[in-house]
Amino acid sequence: MNHEYVLFSKNTCQNSMVNVLDKDKILWYVMRAYKNENTAEDRLSNETYGLEYFIPKQKVLRTVKGKKVFFMVPVIHSLVFVHASHQKIVDFKHNYYYDLQFVTWKSGGELVYLTVPDEDMTNFIKVCKQADEEVHFYKISEINKEKDKINIEKGKRVRVHGGPFDQVEGYFIKVAKKRGRQLVVIIPDLLAVSAEVKPEYIQIID
Repeated sequence: MNHEYVLFSKNTCQNSMVNVLDKDKILWYVMRAYKNENTAEDRLSNETYGLEYFIPKQKVLRTVKGKKVFFMVPVIHSLVFVHASHQKIVDFKHNYYYDLQFVTWKSGGELVYLTVPDEDMTNFIKVCKQADEEVHFYKISEINKEKDKINIEKGKRVRVHGGPFDQVEGYFIKVAKKRGRQLVVIIPDLLAVSAEVKPEYIQIID
């Protein structure tokens, strides 16, 4: 059976780095938990002092005592997205979990933080949570090695009407080794996720 999908990415690369001038502005920060995302998730989910967060997970089949069992495991070990102000995250690190670290780069001698725009993060979480077992994840480093895997230039810009991805805009594209077209939400420099959407929900807007 052919599957129709959509690609979401809107000004993400241009807006993904910030130098923290306003420490009270709430953003989606990309963070690392040093291969201990279970502890990070436990602390972040605390009803008293926790923060809004998201850890991308995928279903994997493992053998436990001779039986096949499905587990939800992080797509990329240590990767955690936290939605809060820079100051609140710093306070959280100091008081509850110091090993949660910001992902940063140096640009022109200035320290900048990797963030994800709210709209892109909302789309990404929506696909991760509402898609079924047909969801597929791609590391951006892997995509960059094989440019033909995801080629936005070959896609048509569309808007989704109806279904779990209602009102999300993106591109119809072909992903290598997949039948039909695919829906891919991209977190730049890190990760992409694809999931099925019915073609009757698609409106071409370009």
